[in-house]
Amino acid sequence: MAPLALLVIVFMLLAGGNGVGDPATPATAPAPDYILRDCAWTYKDTAWTAHLAIPGACYEFYKSRPHDRLDNYAQYALSDYDRDYLKGLICNFRDAGAAKNYSETDDVLNILAFVQSMPYAPDKLSTGYDEYPRYPIETLVDGGGDCEDTAILAAAILNEMGYGTVLIRLDGHMALGVKCTGDFPGAYYVYKGARYYYLDTTCKGLGIGQEPAEYARSNATILPMASEPCMYANFSFRVEDRGADFARCRVHCNVSNVGTGTAKNATLRITGHGGAPGAYVPIGDVDEGAAGWVEATLAMPVNETTQIECVLYGENFKPVEVKSGLFYL
Repeated sequence: MAPLALLVIVFMLLAGGNGVGDPATPATAPAPDYILRDCAWTYKDTAWTAHLAIPGACYEFYKSRPHDRLDNYAQYALSDYDRDYLKGLICNFRDAGAAKNYSETDDVLNILAFVQSMPYAPDKLSTGYDEYPRYPIETLVDGGGDCEDTAILAAAILNEMGYGTVLIRLDGHMALGVKCTGDFPGAYYVYKGARYYYLDTTCKGLGIGQEPAEYARSNATILPMASEPCMYANFSFRVEDRGADFARCRVHCNVSNVGTGTAKNATLRITGHGGAPGAYVPIGDVDEGAAGWVEATLAMPVNETTQIECVLYGENFKPVEVKSGLFYL
């Protein structure tokens, strides 16, 4: 009996504009569904401004995403859907830096000064939650956050620029590190044989390798920048008809990727215990935030106690197993 398989993926394509200017330049008129934010900071005695036009749909998307990934804050920095927006922001920073004959170090420090200029706002006061790590787009729209939020934003930008970047979790604080050559001066942390020099996004004016004394002896956990797709599945079923030996059971399984990055080569196996043949449904790649459904029809033996099981597996995510309770046909 051939299973029926269908996956419908709904995804959001971001589009946005932003500009970085020296000195202040007028913002272009954005579409009505864009959120406008103006930022101002100083680097190398130059007053900089950024006019940001952030897609409102993008902000709402991230507000609806999980905010409980407290075991790995790097996941907030590695989302797929803000890449186009961050790339546009990066291009503006690089173009503005080129006009100033900035070095790569200057570009990093200018971005750091931009992030450091954002007001500090504890999660409890700004969101009502004790812990609420923001995605980069949220921090830009909200105009700041706590040390975790601004460290995530800076890490997302620098990682997208191609710099080796890690998050550094300290006692009561979050910072980040940027990979530099061995002869670069300042405080650093070693991860997999490379030196990652300390960057602090909440202490204004501190540069690469300048670590506040209060954190110098703190316990540190290095959080590498690695995306982590996370698949979710649940299912329901109904008996469509019943014969002398077998009953036809229609299984409807919902699947979604609630992690960061694309889940590769997902496959769903739907089986019924008690001798029922299973159905293997190849789904393929599932983008971050994508959701859809798969259906299959199983021939289940009657007059037996049985159970339906769905297993979702692939290349780069943990398998997901969901089962029904035992039932009698």
